[in-house]
Amino acid sequence: MSVQAIVVAIISSLISGLVGVAVSAWFFYKLERHKLKLDLARRLLGNRFSILGDNFSCAMNEVIAVFADSPEVLEKMGRLYEALQVPGKPNANGALMDFLKAVCKSSGLTQATLNDGYLIKTLNARN
Repeated sequence: MSVQAIVVAIISSLISGLVGVAVSAWFFYKLERHKLKLDLARRLLGNRFSILGDNFSCAMNEVIAVFADSPEVLEKMGRLYEALQVPGKPNANGALMDFLKAVCKSSGLTQATLNDGYLIKTLNARN
């Protein structure tokens, strides 16, 4: 075997290894982002019975970081904040429903079988 063939084999092995590592790292990053979004969506939906509670507030504060790549979620979150500032909060349920739908959509959760009422109904609602 010539020196040139050995060099080509070594270079091609290195390149294929680097490409494999890059592709694996990219898929791992995408999977971790998806898992973060699913976990946050689960916590938002699980704690919606008390939107003034600490757990829901903590999850809402994480939305900015976890859904930074989703302008729709950030826009709906802004609308929810605005609706909660209005005295009497007449549009709070609609804004919360729109926000939760955007979070579910961005997280990959489907609600094809659920109507909008399920996003508002809770067990043991506190506030």
